[in-house]
Amino acid sequence: MRPDGTGFDCAPPRRPPATRLAGLLVAPLAERIRGWLRAGKLLEEDLERVLSVDARALVDHPVDPSDRVPVADVEGLVALASEQLGGDPALVEWAEAIVDEWCRGDHFDAILRAAPRLVDAPGFVVAQAGERLLGRSDWRYEGGRRGFAVRLAGLEGASSALKSWTGALLARLASEVGEPGLDVRFEGVDAGALVVFGEPTVPAGSEDDAAELRESRLLRAALVA
Repeated sequence: MRPDGTGFDCAPPRRPPATRLAGLLVAPLAERIRGWLRAGKLLEEDLERVLSVDARALVDHPVDPSDRVPVADVEGLVALASEQLGGDPALVEWAEAIVDEWCRGDHFDAILRAAPRLVDAPGFVVAQAGERLLGRSDWRYEGGRRGFAVRLAGLEGASSALKSWTGALLARLASEVGEPGLDVRFEGVDAGALVVFGEPTVPAGSEDDAAELRESRLLRAALVA
């Protein structure tokens, strides 16, 4: 109630902070477009048609892995890359080479080393790497040893190309620590949140299901801690 007793102050609902993507995710896009431009596979007119002024600056200057880039600027880069490569499926295929390069460095070394100590190593990797790439800790985890799903907030209004790019990178990272028989994929490209999930290729028995439920509770505690 206001001090004069006339009513209540109603503050407008707080909007979630705008997502700013890690330079680590953006740099491969900018570098490849820069290479196409130098090789004559893209023209200046192509960049002017798709990219904003700020997005064009990402092509002209190196992107540091620690930079944070607004989603709107990344959209232009990923749209141009998808167009040049032949569609979103080609972006997904390219993600494997990007993750291989990341793993040769130390970008996710701590996460990948810590993951095997947990029941659901792939789910842990998706949650932690997603938090780093999206710059947000807003995610929801479900699952256990034989399957998982991580729902990541921050790309609800993003294009299918950007969701495919991000989802493929996270799924490929999770596969680095996944056990044989676990298929890691992503969904939600046309819906709201991006979901990266793993499903067993072999069905489990009832005893395995009970053990998984117990382990899932332990893992959720480890992820939140």
